[in-house]
Amino acid sequence: MEGLIKLAREIIFLLLLFTFLELLLPLGQIRNFTRAIIGLLLIMAMLTSLMELLHVNWNLAVFLPESQSKTVTVSQGSLLEKARSEAEKSLEAQIKALLNLNGGKVEEVEVKLGEGRVKEVTVYVKKPLEEGEKARFAEVLKAFFGIEKNINFKRVEVGQ
Repeated sequence: MEGLIKLAREIIFLLLLFTFLELLLPLGQIRNFTRAIIGLLLIMAMLTSLMELLHVNWNLAVFLPESQSKTVTVSQGSLLEKARSEAEKSLEAQIKALLNLNGGKVEEVEVKLGEGRVKEVTVYVKKPLEEGEKARFAEVLKAFFGIEKNINFKRVEVGQ
């Protein structure tokens, strides 16, 4: 029941917002175009809310000739895992680039994400770190990414 109330509240809010925006537009073809876009956005908002309400996993059939037809199943878990993996890769690249600006010794960075935050960062370096570099790297990670704990430094052996 609460989901239906939320759905109705969202639709009413969007209708009021789009009506107000439509009043600001001049007459003519742009108004008709804008109405079409607003209609599509309303339909999208309603479908999204309805799918949330029903907790449905999409089962999308890819439209190919029958001999090549495949079914693609998109579940919430796989999307979450893919998003987490992409976020880890992006963060690894950012950290590597930032630390290499500070000495160029970083070979690779490995990031593990936990619930809503970084769980662990492992920095693989080419050369031994000089005195104070670990502290400086840790300070950079804290300042730019808010990472204070579970920062490990490992040396990459030649030939690995």
